[in-house]
Amino acid sequence: MENKRRDTVPHDVAMDVLKILPEKARMRFKCVSKTWYSSIKGTILPLIVSFTNSSFSQQHFLTIEHQSDEASHLLTVPSDFKLHRVTQLINGFICFYNIVDFEILMRNVVTQEIIDLPKSTFVVSDDDEDFSGPMISYFREYFLGFDPSSRDYKVLNISNKHTTNSSSYAWMIDNHGTPECEIFTLGTTSWRKIDAPPSRIHFRRQGLCTNGFIHWIIINPRKTKPVLAVFDVKEEKFDIVKLPDEVRKHHDLIQAEEKLGVLDCDDFRSKNKIRVWMLKDYGRGGEGGEVWIRRDYVFPFDTIMFRPPIPVSNSNNGEILLTEYKSSLVSRVFIYDFKTQERRAIKIPPVTEQDVVKFLDLKRARVSATYVASLPAE
Repeated sequence: MENKRRDTVPHDVAMDVLKILPEKARMRFKCVSKTWYSSIKGTILPLIVSFTNSSFSQQHFLTIEHQSDEASHLLTVPSDFKLHRVTQLINGFICFYNIVDFEILMRNVVTQEIIDLPKSTFVVSDDDEDFSGPMISYFREYFLGFDPSSRDYKVLNISNKHTTNSSSYAWMIDNHGTPECEIFTLGTTSWRKIDAPPSRIHFRRQGLCTNGFIHWIIINPRKTKPVLAVFDVKEEKFDIVKLPDEVRKHHDLIQAEEKLGVLDCDDFRSKNKIRVWMLKDYGRGGEGGEVWIRRDYVFPFDTIMFRPPIPVSNSNNGEILLTEYKSSLVSRVFIYDFKTQERRAIKIPPVTEQDVVKFLDLKRARVSATYVASLPAE
């Protein structure tokens, strides 16, 4: 009987083939073997871009493969989904929540797995509430963080506790209340209370997590000059860092040259340039010692046609996403690399849902973009 020899493809060759496959196709091969699962977890994944439509009723996630000139649709959150606020997207994980009640869930947009988080420790029960006296309510924000040393994903809940006779939603926004904090580590079963921020601060934007720290530019109600609030994801502690004197208002945060940066776009359209303040040394306690390095970037093209830049997270070179003013219907975006000074056009296809073609509208849409360094742990 003739011996039959089974030809096998070398593992490194197979992995090279998988890297050029679309993301959804690549995920199907995780179950081939433990070796394949481990290798796929370590592959470099594409850029993920998130859009909301102009009414914030839908959220679309698109992927841009390495060296591709066209995005592909990954996921659309349905319009009847009531958790419209989102955290930063980190390695495929993102949290959906709202700020009034305690509902929050985590989703892996790459594998499309949904993780229900346990109930917050800040829930006010009917037994605790005295309906004849002031009402207790919470106005909360959630932030997602990642500790690269332990590879732990943590969800931070910063809630402002209000005791008042007013049930007005607007009143809770304008009055900061008493801050309370809790944290949830993915893989555990409950929230843990931790120390609150050092002062009453209002987080007006989602923070940026990089190098194991969540960062926000915030304004203390007692002061007019903004400062940088920092949360150490590993140590679970807050700190305050002084900003450069030139930074006098809210700016976007960006990761550039593996450092946190403050993105100043005041001269973007008028002078074709942006300024990035990069944090070289944090210092501690807001008492000085922090070191900021200024970088000015002049674009080799006219920027008058573009909207303000959108930072791309998890990009070591420092990249921004550019969208055009010419139409509210987005058919393409541009990725600009600070290091190479190259601008790459990416075609955005129509989003199809229930046989109705819907274009992405950027007039009022929230847009974010991030590279996924590795597949999230399951």
